Amino acid sequence: MTHKILVVDDEENMQALLKRVLGKAGYDVECAGSGAAALQLAADRPFDLAVVDVCMPEMDGIEVLVKLKEINRQIPVIMISAYTAWGKKQNAERMGCTDYLSKPLDMKYLKELIRKEVEGFAQKLKIKD
Repeated sequence: MTHKILVVDDEENMQALLKRVLGKAGYDVECAGSGAAALQLAADRPFDLAVVDVCMPEMDGIEVLVKLKEINRQIPVIMISAYTAWGKKQNAERMGCTDYLSKPLDMKYLKELIRKEVEGFAQKLKIKD
């Protein structure tokens, strides 16, 4: 089974990079350039994990995190940011993010984190069935 990953980032270069790296790792990756677009995708189809940029115009990543959790409380969400503000990190963790990573991303670490999270998410879904 191919795991579906949602990437939410307003920077097209970051979307392209994550789509390429995670696609080569065997994931089915869909990208959204805004929080609103991401929430529409998440409402239309299930995802196994989301990678969400913290700093975006119109709707920041923390708000996206909260709304994704309203759609699917169990989905793992990894927050990424070029600016690591202690308060934002604590707020994201309080709202249920799985991890909070600083850009530039360590792709090897990100792929390992995603692997562990989607396997754990899949196990939770099997237990519920």
